[in-house]
Amino acid sequence: REVKQTRDSLGLLDASTLGKLIVKGPDAGKFLDMLYTNMMSNLKPGKCRYGLMCTENGFLTDDGVVVRIDEDTFLCHTTTGGAERIHAHMEEWLQCEWWDWKVYVANVTEQFSQVAVVGPNARKLLEKLGTDTDLSKEALPFMGWVDAKVGDFDARIYRISFSGELSYEIAVPASQGRAFWDALLDAGAAWGITPYGTEALHIMRAEKGFIMIGDETDGTIIPQDLGLNWAISKKKEDFLGKRAQARSHMTDPTRWKLVGLETLDGSVLPDGAYAVADGNNANGQRNTQGRVTSTYHSPTLNKGIAMGLVLHGPDRMGEVIDIPKVDGTIIKAKIVDPVFYDKDGEKQNV
Repeated sequence: REVKQTRDSLGLLDASTLGKLIVKGPDAGKFLDMLYTNMMSNLKPGKCRYGLMCTENGFLTDDGVVVRIDEDTFLCHTTTGGAERIHAHMEEWLQCEWWDWKVYVANVTEQFSQVAVVGPNARKLLEKLGTDTDLSKEALPFMGWVDAKVGDFDARIYRISFSGELSYEIAVPASQGRAFWDALLDAGAAWGITPYGTEALHIMRAEKGFIMIGDETDGTIIPQDLGLNWAISKKKEDFLGKRAQARSHMTDPTRWKLVGLETLDGSVLPDGAYAVADGNNANGQRNTQGRVTSTYHSPTLNKGIAMGLVLHGPDRMGEVIDIPKVDGTIIKAKIVDPVFYDKDGEKQNV
């Protein structure tokens, strides 16, 4: 119900738990260029950019949208569970390694409530509440942001989407969060506005092939395994994890890579299940050739969809592989593109 209503009309997500770290100072851009795999120093004020963060061992540890507020100030969004950890990670590098860089980090996660207004009617809802800024595609394009009034609320509107739909993530002072939520619910009743939770969030992002830290990653995954090479800068001399990712183990062509999986019978694959290959290992067990990282029933497509890491996966599109269940029965799954829905992003770019 939540997924369908959001895709067809209007959904509301409480995204307040996402980490929000202010990184400020003359060296903030230089600092973030070291922390993220892609370039952040050339981000223009008023714009957002998706970024990946790796440990010095090269493994993916967090992702999120970085926002440039002004010349000296950035706002880094982290995963919900990563706010304290990434804040500590930043402080460790600043205090122990780059102590002479002029950068200050503040964790403002709890200072703001953040609500995602999502779906084809998202813009209409905000226009109904009234705003002092132009929310058209031309004035506020995808990955832009603006400070504005929404109704009676002082808001910061980010034009970002984790669902693949037209979406605005709107931050208001935490003290106004509940009032803002209620105002959106009231005004959105005409479109059947539906609050949605993390299960619906997971389904919609998987339909779009968006990775989730902690699902597609487990501490042994590098961005290249997930097909995120586009988010790794070719221009930067250095960043955390760069040297580690050049080691032979990291560039091994037999590393499992991200693909989509579709069951032939429409059923839902078990989470964490392994794909088996021909032959047995020394213990008499089937050889493995991949595993399921995320799996859901997609109400949008009315079938089971999954994301997984598979040996040579991207080169094996259309191939059918065996995935045993605990009871010994086999589910057959076809290797497909991990973007199951709206491949060209037309729904989020309206």
